[in-house]
Amino acid sequence: MFGRRVILLAAALVVALFVQSPARADEAVAQGAEKFILELADRALTQLTDKAVPVAEQEQRFRSIIKDNIAFESIARWVLGGRFWGIASEAQRARYLGLFEDLMVATYAHRFQDYAGEAFAVSSTRVIDEKQALVQSTVTRANADKPLRIDWRVRETDGQFRIIDIMIEGLSLAQAQRAEFASVLKDNGGNIDSLLGELEKRLNSARAGSATPAVSGATLKS
Repeated sequence: MFGRRVILLAAALVVALFVQSPARADEAVAQGAEKFILELADRALTQLTDKAVPVAEQEQRFRSIIKDNIAFESIARWVLGGRFWGIASEAQRARYLGLFEDLMVATYAHRFQDYAGEAFAVSSTRVIDEKQALVQSTVTRANADKPLRIDWRVRETDGQFRIIDIMIEGLSLAQAQRAEFASVLKDNGGNIDSLLGELEKRLNSARAGSATPAVSGATLKS
């Protein structure tokens, strides 16, 4: 009888471990993802909102944040599309990644200096799978009818979370960029150099808008 009880107890323990482990794993992913986004928001507000910081320093800080927190190369490759990435030469790939990075910096680095005390808050976090979560947040702006909704899709790799997509009011920035690049490629017969030329034009325009050329930097790796 005693041996049978021991066996039953061991079986119950095994079942409990199998039942509870996924819940604990989900909770860990959710908590880790939420902590990651809150710390990223704090870092961005601390380093990027000072209007006295020179343009070059502002861009270098933004570059550093991209490198540390965004799965940059994974996003860039997905936006271009597997077929075009596969047929691109090494030189075209390097040029594309460099332009993609520089354009992101020139376009977004200076927007934080328009910060006027908006309130950022995480509203909820939804686990997608054992390595991914969607962190939903809001930005409350003065004189706005309602808060701006921003969702962050993050993935954990080797113990570190990185952003793999950002959705503003439900619109995926990665998907929108992918559709736009696909349109440029389609209009130019799939010519990758034509897309690279278009990215260069957009980069020059963005740099002109920021008054000072963006700081050149090495290609980021995800």
